[in-house]
Amino acid sequence: MIWTPGEGFVGTVGGGQFEDLVKDAAEACFESRSSRIEKFVLGADADQCCGGTIDVFVEYIGPRQRVVIFGAGHVSYALAGLLRPSALEVVIVDDRGEWNTEERFAGCRRELDFDVGIRICKERPEATMACVMTCSHDRDFELIRELLEGPPAYVGLIGSRSKRACFLSRLSGAGVSAEAIERMRCPMGVGNTGKEPELVAISIASELLMRSHELASL
Repeated sequence: MIWTPGEGFVGTVGGGQFEDLVKDAAEACFESRSSRIEKFVLGADADQCCGGTIDVFVEYIGPRQRVVIFGAGHVSYALAGLLRPSALEVVIVDDRGEWNTEERFAGCRRELDFDVGIRICKERPEATMACVMTCSHDRDFELIRELLEGPPAYVGLIGSRSKRACFLSRLSGAGVSAEAIERMRCPMGVGNTGKEPELVAISIASELLMRSHELASL
């Protein structure tokens, strides 16, 4: 059974007075942002003559986090596949319809307009991680500059240390503050896991999943 503020409950744990007790427990966990096991004595608590006890695990789950990947190339394809088993919503943004296809990115939200991708990143910045890896360095630069204006919780740019140095200079020259530039993560990932797209994706996915856990604990 799932309770969402403003939307009510979906599902059931059997109905009756016992279910009302579980609903009360769910609302209390939401208010305290906590998780716990609630023990119910059916006779004393729920006035059910069948007796017995039931343990119910009640867990608070915050807004679903999302990863917005700008670019639908080989690394993006591998990265989306690695993130598919996670609880993250994956959004692919690329205006190349022949690359950004449902077949390549099954289960992902797909957008063909980069401006739409930027707007998505600004909807819930505290629960959004953005990865910039398009086929154009100039496009990467414009996206990074816009993302740093209203930064998501994570802003990553694919590339080498020399690309990082180039972008630092260009961003500074474009008037982006040093504090904002410092938020850019480039190169992305946990370290050098290899040059093949699949191996680069492993490094990036590892960092995103670790960052996701950090955000969930805030």
